[in-house]
Amino acid sequence: SSSDFEKATLSLQPNLNNCYRGTSPRNLQKGTSFVFSAAEVPANYPIAQHLEMSFLPAPPRHLYFSCMKAPTSSGGETALCDFRQVYRDLDPQLRQKLFDKGIRYTRTQKKVGSYFTFDVSDMVGWPEIYDTSDKEEVEKLCAKEGTPVQWEGPNKDTFVSITQSQPFQVHPITKEPVWFNHIQVFHWTTFPMELFYSFQRTLDPRLLLHCILVSIFCIINYGILGNRMSLETTFGDGTPISVREMQLIRSTIHTNLVFNRWSKGDILCLDNFSTSHGRQPTYDRGRKVVVAWSEPFEKTNTFAWANHATSATQAANFGENPQERSPESTLTKEGSLESSRHDSLSENTFLQEVAVSLASKK
Repeated sequence: SSSDFEKATLSLQPNLNNCYRGTSPRNLQKGTSFVFSAAEVPANYPIAQHLEMSFLPAPPRHLYFSCMKAPTSSGGETALCDFRQVYRDLDPQLRQKLFDKGIRYTRTQKKVGSYFTFDVSDMVGWPEIYDTSDKEEVEKLCAKEGTPVQWEGPNKDTFVSITQSQPFQVHPITKEPVWFNHIQVFHWTTFPMELFYSFQRTLDPRLLLHCILVSIFCIINYGILGNRMSLETTFGDGTPISVREMQLIRSTIHTNLVFNRWSKGDILCLDNFSTSHGRQPTYDRGRKVVVAWSEPFEKTNTFAWANHATSATQAANFGENPQERSPESTLTKEGSLESSRHDSLSENTFLQEVAVSLASKK
């Protein structure tokens, strides 16, 4: 049960957190304080690879998933990817361009989420994200968390947050460079392409039909009409990431994917600063996976360019990246020994490496 999973996770990581600022609709599970449904979106919607809440100044350090009910048909796997390897394999010219320009997130959340949309982030309204409909209270929470906010729309009730970030981070333990962003999730070509990749793997004709329908919608809505997604990602100067550039990123990620086939009672522990996760689409509506996460861990503003340095500003092994603008926060700083109690799992060898899958079958 979800409560059993919570007890098991708390015995491993006593410092769980239940503050969720992500983009997928989630529900707190009955009888728990820290366990949520993984994503309240249709089962046949793919969820692209991502590090949980990587667009925030302080994402969770670790993630914990558990399977309450396994899918019985094809699809539904939680795919994993080593984002350190993605950084290494990415096209060097594109990697350099991303480093030079940085990335920009424009997050737009309406007061009430949309019911009929292919944009998962648009399904949730800002009162659900911040657990209040009081705009002043939202502003206070955003200030505390280092998130800029402005209100737009005719009634000034549309939440808009624009942040600059760098596309890479240094792993807090291994000091390796990591592909650390949400570019591959929030690009208008991602949904149809993820469906196509799933079709290629499973040969389920329903996925191909779904891909064709979504492609037509996305080409018209985003490619022709120019509408933007609820969480839009661009280069740091505001220029769009091209379809070709996005496909280079996506193909690099998919080259490094592994697929975790769930069994009931499985527990999956992930290092959220190195290993991404995503969901393969399925038409099995019985699948149920829940998630918990550790306390937030503030991203560093330094990045090791190492042997990729091509200019004076990149020549230093560790240098301040001007594209990153993370305000001072009361959250834990990376490298702080005094306040690293929440990161005690880092000392365990199974979380110092890549992600570790711990299967505990009932």
